[in-house]
Parts: sequence; C-alpha cells; structure tokens
Amino acid sequence: MMEFFTLTLGLYMASMLAVLPLRNNYEKSIRVGHAFTALASLALLAFVIEALPTAVRGGAIDLTLVGISFHIDGLSLILCMVLGILGLATSLYSPRYMESYKKLGRGWVYIILYSTFMLSMILIVTVANLLWFVFFWEVMTLASYLLMIWEHNEDHVRKAGWKYFVTMHITSTLPLLLALALLYAKTGSVEGLDFANLSKLHLGAIYYLLFLIGFGSKAGVVPIHFWLPDAHPIAPSNVSALMSGAMIKVAVYGLVRLTCFVMKPTEIFGYIVGAIGAITLTVGTLYALKQTDAKRLLAYHSVGQMGYIWLGVGTGILFLAKGGEWAAFGAIALTAGLYHLLNHAIFKGLLFLSAGSILYRTRSKDLNKLAGLAKLMPVTAVFTFVAAMSIAGVPPFNGFMSKWMIYQATFLSRNIIVIFGIFALFISSATLASFLKFYTTAFGGEPNELTKEAKEVPIEMLIAKGLLALLCILFGLIPSSVVPLLASPGRILGGADLTGWLTTTYSFIMIKAPGMPAGGETLFKPLLFVVVFGVAFTVLYVAFPIRKRIYKPWTLGEPVPMGEYKMKACNYYGPFEEYIHFLYHWGHELSKFGGRITDSVSYAYLWLCRKLHKAADAMSRALINAGLAYLRSVSELYLDEFIFAPFVKILRGLGFVLDEGSRKTNANITLALLALAIILALALL
Repeated sequence: MMEFFTLTLGLYMASMLAVLPLRNNYEKSIRVGHAFTALASLALLAFVIEALPTAVRGGAIDLTLVGISFHIDGLSLILCMVLGILGLATSLYSPRYMESYKKLGRGWVYIILYSTFMLSMILIVTVANLLWFVFFWEVMTLASYLLMIWEHNEDHVRKAGWKYFVTMHITSTLPLLLALALLYAKTGSVEGLDFANLSKLHLGAIYYLLFLIGFGSKAGVVPIHFWLPDAHPIAPSNVSALMSGAMIKVAVYGLVRLTCFVMKPTEIFGYIVGAIGAITLTVGTLYALKQTDAKRLLAYHSVGQMGYIWLGVGTGILFLAKGGEWAAFGAIALTAGLYHLLNHAIFKGLLFLSAGSILYRTRSKDLNKLAGLAKLMPVTAVFTFVAAMSIAGVPPFNGFMSKWMIYQATFLSRNIIVIFGIFALFISSATLASFLKFYTTAFGGEPNELTKEAKEVPIEMLIAKGLLALLCILFGLIPSSVVPLLASPGRILGGADLTGWLTTTYSFIMIKAPGMPAGGETLFKPLLFVVVFGVAFTVLYVAFPIRKRIYKPWTLGEPVPMGEYKMKACNYYGPFEEYIHFLYHWGHELSKFGGRITDSVSYAYLWLCRKLHKAADAMSRALINAGLAYLRSVSELYLDEFIFAPFVKILRGLGFVLDEGSRKTNANITLALLALAIILALALL
C-alpha cells in the first residue's frame, strides 16, 4: 500500500534533480519539472484511493522512512487528497502560465522551490513527530515566501513578502517553537515528541493558546489575517492557488491534529474557534465586497471562507467535548468543516487559476478595466462561473453542500452557537454579491481596448481548470463520494457510530440532531434539485424565449462611447459600503496600527540580524586566525583538521559578505544559514 506514497516523495525529489542539467533552458526545465510533479500528484491520488477503505473504517497506516515516523489516518488522507488534486491541476497549468515569467529566468530554481513547497506540505500532514512537523512547517514557510516574491523586481512585492515573512515567524513559527520546547522539556527525548506519546500527557491551556495563535495566523483568521490580502495577490497565480487552496488548509490540519487528537477537545476551545470563525467569515467577506483588484478580492474571500471552515471545526470540537449522544453530532459538525475545507481548496484553486488566465491574456487584474471576456474566452468564462457559484453556495455546486451542513450543525444545536450560523447564512449572500461583481465586470459586456485582443488560454491550462470545475459539480451532486472519508476523523474522536445521524447516498444527504423526533431529520437531494430546476428552466425558456435586442442610449447628442455605459467594479454596492463605512474605517485604522507594529518588528529583526552578522564575522576572524596559527605550528595534519579547515575559510568569507551586504540581503542570508544549520543538526541526530 505504501508504494504509491514513497513513489510520490521520490518523484518530487526526482523533479529537483531532473532540472539541474537544464539550468540554461527555461522552458524545458519548467516542462520537465512539472511533468515529474504531475506524476507525483497522480501517485499521491492513487495512494489516497488505495488507503481510502482503511481510513473509512477508522484505521491508520504507520511506517518509518529514513528514520522519520509517519502516521496516516483519515485526517491525513483528506489533506493528501487536497494536495493531490491541486498539485495535479497546477502542474498541468503552470508550464504555459510560467511563460509570463521567462524574463526572470531561473526556471530550475522555481521547480526546486515548487517541489519543496509541495513536498513539505505532504510531509507535514503525514509525519507522526512534533519535531519533524515544526521543521517541515518552517520549510513550507520558507519555500512559500520565495515563491511568493518570485517577481521580486517590484517594490510592493518585496514589501508584501517581507510582511508575510516577519508575521509568520513571529505569530506562527515562534508559538510552535515555544510549544515544541515546552513539550521537549516534559518528554526529554525526540522520540517522546511522537504524537502517540504526547497524547498520553496532560497538557494545560497554554498549549491550546500557542496552537491557536500558531495555526490561526497561518490560516489567516481575524485578527492575524492582515498579511494574507497582500501576500496572495503578489504571487504567481499558480502559487496563489496552492497557498490559498492548500497551505492555509494545512494550518487547519495542525489545529485539529494537535488540539483534538494529541490533546482533547474542550468546550471552551470549541466556542473560541467557532467565534473566531464567525468573525473571520464576516470581516473577510465584507472586505472582499469592496475590492476591485481580482486577486485581492479572491484573497479576502480566502479569509472569509476560512471563517466557514473554522466555524464548522469549532462547532465540532464543542460537541465532541460534550460527549454522549452529542459526540455524534460533533462528528457531523467536524465533517461539515472538513467538507468545506476540501471544497474551498477546489473552487478557490479554480478561481485563482481563472484570475491567472485573465492576467495571462490581458496583463491586468483590475476589474474596473476588464470587460467582455466571455466572448473572447468562453471556456474560461464557463469554468469561472462554476467556481463563482460554488464559493457563493449556490446549489447544486459543492460549496452549497458543505455550507448547508455547517448551517445545519449550528441551527440544530439548540445552542448559542446558532448566532454564528446566522452570520454565516447572511454572509453567504454577500459572497454571492461579490462574485456577481467579479464575473459581470470581467466577463460581461463588450470587449474594450484592453481586452479586445484577448483569446482563450492554451489547452493545458483549460484541462487543469476543467478538472477542478468537474470536481465542483461532482462533490456537489454526489456528496457520498467524499463524505465517508470526511466523517472518519470525527467518528474516531467521538467514538460514535454515525448510522442514523448522518446518511449519505448518491441522491441525498441527511442529518439528525439529538432530541429530534423521528421524521424530523433535515435532508437535501441535489440530484432532485437539478431535475426540478432543469425542468422549470426549460419550461420558462420555451414559454418566454429570449429575444436579444440592443438599444442605443440617448446621449443628448454627445459622442459618448458605448463602453462608458458599462458599470465599473468601483460602482457596485456603493450605498451598502457607505452603510457599513464604520467597519472599513476602523479596519483601516487597525491596519495602519498593525502596519506600524510589523514595521517595528521588522526593524528589530534587521537590527538583530546585523548584530548577529557582526558577531559571526568576529568569530570567523578569530577562528581562522587561531586555526591557521595552529596549522602552521604542527608538522602533521590529521583528517579531521583537513576537513575542518575549509569550513573555517567559508565562515571567513561569509563574515565578509554579511558585513558588506545590505540589510534585506543580510536577513535573507541569515534565514538561509539558520535553515542550513537546522538541517545539518537534524541530520546528525
């Protein structure tokens, strides 16, 4: 069973080696590298399919590779499915899309970073030891940062990348390192950091807090979301799809794994996670509503949709902690959150790839300037429509099914958490309004001067988007194709049989809550909805056929071009934005305050780097002087001295470089040295 898993890891590593001989050929290195990553993604999906029966039964796969222990259960398999699907789509999409970055060169470096990014996420969701978890977490952060600032010649790219880099190390890596240090002090050994051993310890509230901050900041939940709307838009669109579709989901995996499987679910923590989710989905979506930059709009929606996921997960944690018959209901709520995790990965990946397609053909992502692309890029228009309806929660697409389950998990709870469900229901309408603006401004109307030369993207990019669009429909129409796997983590945590509480078939999904009378179950039949809606639409279309008529507006004799009559993105929902202006005003003030804090931390970080560089320079000078003096004084040179001497020279050279380099260069070199030191230290363990 593990052959496909080891093949996946091997293919990602092989992709890094395969591009080294192609360093001088940008296009070939991109194509060859992504051929390997596509195969790796297929191998990962094959592993998911092969391990699916074991996970659905509540089992797990344990193995050891190169001294690293792995534990792969249903929760791990869900994330592997996400990574396999998005990895395959971006691998098909990227070779043609990355032609836009040919002027930057370094195609082989991009492939190495891409493969490292994907490989690190796969390892994070499968390793069984907290030390390796945190190590690969840092590798993921570093790789995503370098991919994000790929177009590093722009000042706003460097600034947004630096904000991400500093924020992640202060609010994500640091809390996880503190938790790791405290747990190592408790266990006294690396083996004691295995999740199975940690689950036997009694861990206090400080660990819940550290994990909440560490994973919440990476997930982009309010109030630690300020890095995300700047970071996702600056990255290449294929990287944005992975960051929004996969990376922030890995944070949800970490939250569930460490606070539910390693630690125990608690009611207070469930309320906190659910409340954060409700606030996040509200703030993120309302800020997305006013955006006119296509990728920035999608980035804010990543914040909002993470709120839905956290609401489902928080509700699940709350009722799992209650125990008894409520444990089954908690398992259903957790299933709803994980269902939306999977669905969001698919439709948000598709939306970012669609935005990338627009950028690829028009070189613009300004919704105020785009128009008429449905006539010029019809297939992309259809796929974007599917994704827009999915994220808006319109049946029968996948986003509706997971949102419907989240609504039921809150509304049927007879708990104060019902209020959070009301927020989620209202905000779903705001999501629909936002994507009506996104779709109609970019694809509606007549082509203008900017878009008139646009044409459909290459077939490889269409295949990638078509795959994701197909899954948006499949997971919406046939929930039974994924819900059994998604229910496995909650079933394990609650120790409950969900028979009679959650029923899924190819034609309907049914949910029951404790205390609900027989026959009072809530259910939805997506296929029946399609049939009824299809018949109604056909009847109305035949009864009232569409007659396209175009009337020229009266311009009072003024020569006003027709294009001027198209509503721009900035004109949508103006009265509503004025009504909630206070929210935007206070958000702007808090953003400025947060920016000052980030800048202060950045300057402190850079100051520390310079001090460390000076200390390293002084140490290297002392070492080389002492080392050379000793070597001159001896008549024989031992093997260890022969090996050590070149490293002394390297340290001396690095000291000179670090002393002469710029502040930002120093920071990046420091990061690289720290990463190298960690790798060497772990390799020697």
